[in-house]
Amino acid sequence: MALAAVGAAVVLWFVLKPEDEPGSAPEETGGATPAQVAAPAPAAAPAPPPPPQPSAAPRPTPLSPEDPRIVGPHPDDPHEPGMLPHPLDEAHKRLYAENNLIQRLNDAMASRDVKAMREMIAEYRKLDPADVEANQAGYTVIAECIAHPGEASLAAAHQFYDTQRHSQLRRFVRRICFENTN
Repeated sequence: MALAAVGAAVVLWFVLKPEDEPGSAPEETGGATPAQVAAPAPAAAPAPPPPPQPSAAPRPTPLSPEDPRIVGPHPDDPHEPGMLPHPLDEAHKRLYAENNLIQRLNDAMASRDVKAMREMIAEYRKLDPADVEANQAGYTVIAECIAHPGEASLAAAHQFYDTQRHSQLRRFVRRICFENTN
């Protein structure tokens, strides 16, 4: 039974196989030598997609050699090691200073250095008087919990934790003020 199935499969393969497949029976060449028989032309490869066109926006003037190299806004502008991703304007300088200050506050918080935290919170108030993210309030609550653990600091911590639900400092308030860990 199995032999009959294999035989039927072989017969079907010979009947249905394409003629241009390698290994198929050679065509009659009419006495021509194999070198005289033209080889079949290879299938043409699809054309590569056209390269992206640069945007029509004007390019900035090149920087002088003493200026830092800045990556341009266009996709085909050079991007090499050591190049700055954008110009360092006043907004970027303020953001860099704020991130640096937050890192130093986190380091002082980890080492339980309340005096350094209070000095940096005062510096933070000068840097960002609006305190939209309530980071200054969160660091103040944490400093109070470290310096004066008790009912007053715990009540302030609960008030901050319950009202500032967007703050990234909630986890530190929970760990330091509620759980008294880390």
